[in-house]
Amino acid sequence: MSARAARRLIETLVVALFPADCLLCGRPLPFRQRGSVCLDCWDRLPWSPGLRLGPGPLRAVTWAADYDGPVRRLIQALKFESVDYLGGLLGEEAAARLPSPLVSGPLRPDLVVPVPLHWWRASRRGYNQALLLARPLARRLRVPLAARLLVRHRAGRRQLGLGRGDRLRSLQGCYRMRRRGRDLGTVLLVDDVTTTGATLEACARALLRGGASAVVACVLARTPRLR
Repeated sequence: MSARAARRLIETLVVALFPADCLLCGRPLPFRQRGSVCLDCWDRLPWSPGLRLGPGPLRAVTWAADYDGPVRRLIQALKFESVDYLGGLLGEEAAARLPSPLVSGPLRPDLVVPVPLHWWRASRRGYNQALLLARPLARRLRVPLAARLLVRHRAGRRQLGLGRGDRLRSLQGCYRMRRRGRDLGTVLLVDDVTTTGATLEACARALLRGGASAVVACVLARTPRLR
Protein backbone atom coordinates (compact mmCIF):
# COMPACT_ATOMS: atom_id res chain seq x y z
CA MET A 1 0.00 0.00 0.00
CA SER A 2 1.33 3.44 -0.92
CA ALA A 3 1.88 6.12 1.71
CA ARG A 4 -0.91 8.20 0.17
CA ALA A 5 -3.39 5.31 0.29
CA ALA A 6 -2.38 4.53 3.87
CA ARG A 7 -2.94 8.16 4.88
CA ARG A 8 -6.41 8.18 3.34
CA LEU A 9 -7.27 4.92 5.10
CA ILE A 10 -6.17 6.33 8.45
CA GLU A 11 -8.20 9.51 7.88
CA THR A 12 -11.27 7.42 7.02
CA LEU A 13 -10.88 5.32 10.17
CA VAL A 14 -10.42 8.40 12.36
CA VAL A 15 -13.55 10.01 10.94
CA ALA A 16 -15.54 6.82 11.48
CA LEU A 17 -14.36 6.35 15.07
CA PHE A 18 -14.29 9.99 16.17
CA PRO A 19 -17.06 11.98 14.44
CA ALA A 20 -16.42 15.71 14.19
CA ASP A 21 -17.99 18.83 12.70
CA CYS A 22 -17.24 20.35 9.31
CA LEU A 23 -14.66 23.12 9.59
CA LEU A 24 -16.76 25.37 7.37
CA CYS A 25 -20.47 24.79 7.99
CA GLY A 26 -20.26 23.27 11.49
CA ARG A 27 -22.55 20.37 10.69
CA PRO A 28 -21.60 16.82 11.73
CA LEU A 29 -19.23 15.34 9.19
CA PRO A 30 -20.57 12.48 7.07
CA PHE A 31 -18.50 9.39 6.40
CA ARG A 32 -17.37 10.82 3.06
CA GLN A 33 -15.47 14.10 3.55
CA ARG A 34 -12.20 15.83 2.64
CA GLY A 35 -9.83 17.07 5.30
CA SER A 36 -12.54 17.63 7.95
CA VAL A 37 -14.70 19.45 5.38
CA CYS A 38 -17.98 18.02 4.11
CA LEU A 39 -18.12 17.42 0.36
CA ASP A 40 -20.82 20.07 -0.15
CA CYS A 41 -18.61 22.78 1.39
CA TRP A 42 -15.51 21.52 -0.43
CA ASP A 43 -17.28 21.60 -3.78
CA ARG A 44 -18.37 25.20 -3.12
CA LEU A 45 -14.88 26.55 -2.33
CA PRO A 46 -14.50 29.83 -4.28
CA TRP A 47 -11.44 29.16 -6.41
CA SER A 48 -10.31 32.14 -8.49
CA PRO A 49 -6.95 31.29 -10.06
CA GLY A 50 -4.79 33.97 -11.61
CA LEU A 51 -1.34 34.84 -12.90
CA ARG A 52 0.59 38.08 -12.58
CA LEU A 53 3.77 38.78 -14.54
CA GLY A 54 6.17 41.42 -13.35
CA PRO A 55 9.68 42.79 -13.23
CA GLY A 56 12.08 42.17 -10.39
CA PRO A 57 13.41 38.91 -8.99
CA LEU A 58 10.07 37.13 -9.53
CA ARG A 59 9.11 36.54 -13.16
CA ALA A 60 5.55 35.62 -12.19
CA VAL A 61 3.21 34.90 -9.29
CA THR A 62 0.27 32.54 -9.65
CA TRP A 63 -2.48 31.81 -7.12
CA ALA A 64 -5.47 29.51 -6.77
CA ALA A 65 -7.83 31.67 -4.69
CA ASP A 66 -8.30 34.91 -2.80
CA TYR A 67 -7.45 34.90 0.89
CA ASP A 68 -11.02 35.33 2.00
CA GLY A 69 -14.05 33.42 3.26
CA PRO A 70 -13.80 29.62 3.47
CA VAL A 71 -10.35 29.46 1.84
CA ARG A 72 -9.00 31.75 4.54
CA ARG A 73 -10.63 29.58 7.21
CA LEU A 74 -8.95 26.45 5.84
CA ILE A 75 -5.53 28.10 5.62
CA GLN A 76 -5.84 29.25 9.23
CA ALA A 77 -6.76 25.71 10.27
CA LEU A 78 -3.75 24.39 8.38
CA LYS A 79 -1.34 26.88 9.95
CA PHE A 80 -2.63 27.36 13.47
CA GLU A 81 -4.87 24.41 14.37
CA SER A 82 -2.59 21.48 13.49
CA VAL A 83 -4.86 20.34 10.66
CA ASP A 84 -1.79 19.33 8.68
CA TYR A 85 -3.65 16.86 6.45
CA LEU A 86 -5.30 19.84 4.74
CA GLY A 87 -1.92 20.74 3.21
CA GLY A 88 -1.86 17.93 0.67
CA LEU A 89 -5.52 18.39 -0.28
CA LEU A 90 -5.19 22.13 -0.78
CA GLY A 91 -1.93 21.60 -2.65
CA GLU A 92 -3.76 19.28 -5.04
CA GLU A 93 -6.34 21.99 -5.70
CA ALA A 94 -3.59 24.54 -6.40
CA ALA A 95 -1.82 22.05 -8.69
CA ALA A 96 -5.01 21.48 -10.67
CA ARG A 97 -5.25 25.24 -11.29
CA LEU A 98 -1.70 25.96 -12.42
CA PRO A 99 -1.74 28.18 -15.53
CA SER A 100 -0.54 26.68 -18.79
CA PRO A 101 2.68 28.79 -18.97
CA LEU A 102 3.89 26.97 -15.84
CA VAL A 103 2.71 23.51 -16.89
CA SER A 104 3.98 23.36 -20.46
CA GLY A 105 5.00 26.89 -21.43
CA PRO A 106 7.95 29.24 -21.03
CA LEU A 107 7.60 29.45 -17.24
CA ARG A 108 7.72 25.70 -16.65
CA PRO A 109 10.00 25.09 -13.63
CA ASP A 110 12.86 22.64 -13.26
CA LEU A 111 12.64 22.52 -9.47
CA VAL A 112 10.06 23.15 -6.73
CA VAL A 113 11.16 24.85 -3.48
CA PRO A 114 8.90 25.67 -0.50
CA VAL A 115 9.33 28.91 1.45
CA PRO A 116 11.07 27.76 4.65
CA LEU A 117 10.07 28.47 8.23
CA HIS A 118 12.53 29.53 10.89
CA TRP A 119 13.52 26.46 12.89
CA TRP A 120 11.83 27.74 16.06
CA ARG A 121 8.47 28.25 14.35
CA ALA A 122 8.78 24.93 12.52
CA SER A 123 9.49 23.11 15.79
CA ARG A 124 6.48 24.70 17.48
CA ARG A 125 4.12 23.99 14.56
CA GLY A 126 5.53 20.56 13.83
CA TYR A 127 5.57 21.01 10.05
CA ASN A 128 6.02 23.57 7.30
CA GLN A 129 2.69 24.21 5.57
CA ALA A 130 4.48 25.44 2.43
CA LEU A 131 6.20 22.06 2.09
CA LEU A 132 2.86 20.23 2.42
CA LEU A 133 1.45 22.41 -0.38
CA ALA A 134 4.57 22.00 -2.53
CA ARG A 135 4.50 18.19 -2.73
CA PRO A 136 1.39 17.89 -4.95
CA LEU A 137 2.72 20.69 -7.17
CA ALA A 138 5.99 18.82 -7.73
CA ARG A 139 4.05 15.65 -8.56
CA ARG A 140 1.80 17.51 -10.98
CA LEU A 141 4.76 19.07 -12.79
CA ARG A 142 6.92 15.92 -12.51
CA VAL A 143 9.94 17.85 -11.33
CA PRO A 144 12.11 17.38 -8.21
CA LEU A 145 11.15 18.88 -4.87
CA ALA A 146 14.05 20.47 -2.97
CA ALA A 147 12.53 20.64 0.50
CA ARG A 148 15.68 21.80 2.30
CA LEU A 149 17.48 23.82 -0.36
CA LEU A 150 16.39 27.18 1.08
CA VAL A 151 16.66 27.98 4.79
CA ARG A 152 15.44 30.82 6.98
CA HIS A 153 18.35 31.26 9.36
CA ARG A 154 17.09 34.45 11.03
CA ALA A 155 13.59 34.96 12.40
CA GLY A 156 13.19 38.64 11.50
CA ARG A 157 10.39 40.94 12.64
CA ARG A 158 6.76 39.89 12.78
CA GLN A 159 5.26 40.76 9.38
CA LEU A 160 1.64 41.39 10.40
CA GLY A 161 0.71 45.05 9.93
CA LEU A 162 3.91 46.03 8.10
CA GLY A 163 3.90 47.69 4.69
CA ARG A 164 5.88 46.37 1.74
CA GLY A 165 8.95 48.55 2.39
CA ASP A 166 9.14 47.59 6.07
CA ARG A 167 8.63 43.93 5.21
CA LEU A 168 11.44 43.97 2.66
CA ARG A 169 13.80 45.60 5.15
CA SER A 170 12.89 43.18 7.93
CA LEU A 171 13.55 40.20 5.64
CA GLN A 172 16.99 41.28 4.44
CA GLY A 173 19.44 38.47 5.11
CA CYS A 174 16.78 36.09 6.49
CA TYR A 175 17.02 33.51 3.70
CA ARG A 176 19.99 31.71 2.25
CA MET A 177 20.81 28.59 0.28
CA ARG A 178 22.12 25.49 2.04
CA ARG A 179 24.25 24.84 -1.01
CA ARG A 180 24.89 26.65 -4.26
CA GLY A 181 24.47 25.13 -7.70
CA ARG A 182 25.85 26.11 -11.04
CA ASP A 183 22.47 26.22 -12.74
CA LEU A 184 19.27 25.28 -10.96
CA GLY A 185 17.18 26.39 -13.92
CA THR A 186 13.75 27.91 -13.27
CA VAL A 187 12.59 27.44 -9.67
CA LEU A 188 8.96 27.34 -8.57
CA LEU A 189 8.72 28.90 -5.09
CA VAL A 190 5.68 27.77 -3.07
CA ASP A 191 3.93 29.42 -0.12
CA ASP A 192 0.47 29.50 1.42
CA VAL A 193 -0.42 33.21 1.27
CA THR A 194 1.11 36.35 -0.16
CA THR A 195 0.19 39.88 0.89
CA THR A 196 2.82 42.32 -0.38
CA GLY A 197 5.07 39.74 -2.03
CA ALA A 198 8.01 40.69 0.21
CA THR A 199 8.65 37.16 1.48
CA LEU A 200 8.53 35.69 -2.02
CA GLU A 201 10.87 38.40 -3.29
CA ALA A 202 13.40 37.85 -0.48
CA CYS A 203 13.41 34.11 -1.17
CA ALA A 204 13.71 34.70 -4.91
CA ARG A 205 16.79 36.87 -4.43
CA ALA A 206 18.46 34.14 -2.36
CA LEU A 207 17.66 31.54 -5.03
CA LEU A 208 19.02 33.73 -7.82
CA ARG A 209 22.23 34.29 -5.87
CA GLY A 210 22.46 30.54 -5.35
CA GLY A 211 22.22 29.47 -8.98
CA ALA A 212 18.62 29.78 -10.17
CA SER A 213 18.24 31.26 -13.65
CA ALA A 214 14.68 32.44 -12.91
CA VAL A 215 12.11 32.22 -10.12
CA VAL A 216 8.34 31.98 -10.38
CA ALA A 217 6.00 31.63 -7.42
CA CYS A 218 2.80 29.75 -6.67
CA VAL A 219 0.71 30.55 -3.60
CA LEU A 220 -2.53 29.01 -2.48
CA ALA A 221 -4.11 32.41 -1.91
CA ARG A 222 -3.42 36.13 -2.35
CA THR A 223 -4.73 38.90 -0.14
CA PRO A 224 -6.82 41.77 -1.55
CA ARG A 225 -3.71 43.97 -1.69
CA LEU A 226 -2.55 42.09 -4.78
CA ARG A 227 -5.80 42.52 -6.70
